[in-house]
Amino acid sequence: MYHIIDDTEYWVEINGEGVPMIMLHGFTGSTRTWDNVVNVLTKNGLQIITIDLPGHGKTIYNTERKLSMERVCHDLKSLVDELNSSPIILTGYSMGGRTALSFALLYPEYVSKLILESASPGLESNDDQLARVRKDEKLAKKLEDEGIKPFVHFWEDLPLFASQRELPEEVQSQIREERMNQSAEGLALSLRGMGTGIQPSWWEKLEQMKLPVQLIVGEWDNKFISINERMKEKLFDSTLNVVEHAGHAVHVEQPKFFAEIVSEFVLE
Repeated sequence: MYHIIDDTEYWVEINGEGVPMIMLHGFTGSTRTWDNVVNVLTKNGLQIITIDLPGHGKTIYNTERKLSMERVCHDLKSLVDELNSSPIILTGYSMGGRTALSFALLYPEYVSKLILESASPGLESNDDQLARVRKDEKLAKKLEDEGIKPFVHFWEDLPLFASQRELPEEVQSQIREERMNQSAEGLALSLRGMGTGIQPSWWEKLEQMKLPVQLIVGEWDNKFISINERMKEKLFDSTLNVVEHAGHAVHVEQPKFFAEIVSEFVLE
């Protein structure tokens, strides 16, 4: 169903009953990305709330509002208030992980536990941030100039997703269909408003976080293993799970194991 927040219509799906957990997808994803883990999580006593982030899926973002990570986190706070689900367990993958971490730092009283899959706190130096903003702007223009289909072919060929080429064809088709169902305008909006370069860097804030954090990465995702090892050193209460036979999208490549370790962390 839709929840309207400041003229933006957020698409929200709720499954199961029990302890509420919000799950946020990555770039080019949607609520559909969690389909293979929702059933297991709900059977384990969790109520799963999935949301299409701005620029993705069925959410209709009011483009008159400047999109930013802080704006989306404020909207999520309003949504949690509407659902009367505070405090929540918050899970995010990749871009959704950056969003989940941002939310937990901005509104710590709203979060009881945090699960970050293949996520980062952003970039540390101004030079790196500016370089990434320029890179994301090129990608946004590529989307606007060429459309969604060529962009998806480009995106799925990135080394970051190389391990997904070993997945069954049925699973690869599901991932491709989810990406193809996005709009070029929406993804461009997301890159410009919620990209890694434009968001705040949270590296210096990690030590302030006192809630339990579960970090999840795939064994073939060397870049994010390194990032998450550094995150673990800074976080007060965290565990790091390096999942075998998985790359960047652990919940897609090893869905049963992902659901098991998340359930164990949440319900312990």
